[in-house]
Amino acid sequence: LRPTTVILLFSPHANYLQTRGIVIPSDLDDAYDFTDLCLVLTKHSNDTPPSLVEELEVLELFSSTNNLLSFEEDHAELVKKYREESDTLDDVAVKILRAKPEIVWREFDRQAVKTKRSFVSYNVSRSLPVLPVTDDRRHAVEAKLSPWFAQEARSDTCRVRAHHDENGISFLVRHGDLLNRIGVIESDGTTRSQLLRPERLDIIHYRRASHEWKISGVGNRLQDEYRKAFGQVFHGTVHALSPSRRYTLDPLKLGPACLQCPQNGPVIMARLAAVTLESPTGQAVEVKKGDVFATILPMLQANYRPVVATIVLTITGRRPKAKFMICPERNSITGDSNIPAVENWIENAEFAIVNESAELLEIA
Repeated sequence: LRPTTVILLFSPHANYLQTRGIVIPSDLDDAYDFTDLCLVLTKHSNDTPPSLVEELEVLELFSSTNNLLSFEEDHAELVKKYREESDTLDDVAVKILRAKPEIVWREFDRQAVKTKRSFVSYNVSRSLPVLPVTDDRRHAVEAKLSPWFAQEARSDTCRVRAHHDENGISFLVRHGDLLNRIGVIESDGTTRSQLLRPERLDIIHYRRASHEWKISGVGNRLQDEYRKAFGQVFHGTVHALSPSRRYTLDPLKLGPACLQCPQNGPVIMARLAAVTLESPTGQAVEVKKGDVFATILPMLQANYRPVVATIVLTITGRRPKAKFMICPERNSITGDSNIPAVENWIENAEFAIVNESAELLEIA
């Protein structure tokens, strides 16, 4: 970072840094020794401001070449306004974070929503109301979840943010995990153990077209807490969300035809990468090499039952292929599934059962 950018980044945290023995001079130059500052930033204490940790985290994601180029496409004028001739990507990221933090956090949320996760699907009765997202309702969800996290020794608080996309809305729930102890090495070469609490980020997604909630999170008990909290706050009752039977692998019986993609659509190619089948005697058989369909079709005709399938999609304008795994028995979908083009393809290819009676209600 340029010296002026370093001052811009850390000036809101000057009081905290001073308690740790760090005073960044106003005449900072390239000859300044940042060793002590680096040691403070890599050794957090109970007094470390959460906002400092979060800003460093978002900058790490935001300042990568691919992410900044993507950001530049959507906010060209903003980047042009704050970029100076000798700025690096990191300099630009810090300036925009300070000038327009809401835009940077929106981009962070958009990236976080797309990460690979395992979701369980839940339905909502068509007779229940769908309440709009407000700050009060987000805080209400936090208030309902925080006691459970504290009781389970996972942190005494959580934070919920909302991100809208073309298919619905995703809630990002940040909370602590169980304490962990790791070995660390000091600058003088001595070693000791450090107690820390890892952070977790779970996604709860409402898809308006199917009136469906998809919930990530490790463990059935945490899933149940999310189900009750979001049901109570956005539908008025803890019993609003019930496990659905949304996903199916029946289209595989049609053979390769089930993977055909509509012309001029966002998905230009679909491939069956792997299938796990159960034999009539209950034995599991996994097929993942060669022509998967050629191998499994005779088995399907012999009453083998597909239980898990992995599908890979090529999407226009997206370099990485979208890969996801469908498991109807667990009513779950894992991988690159929380992407509008993927959600639509799964439904159009009939790997997801459409609830015809569901009202097309919207969380605004």
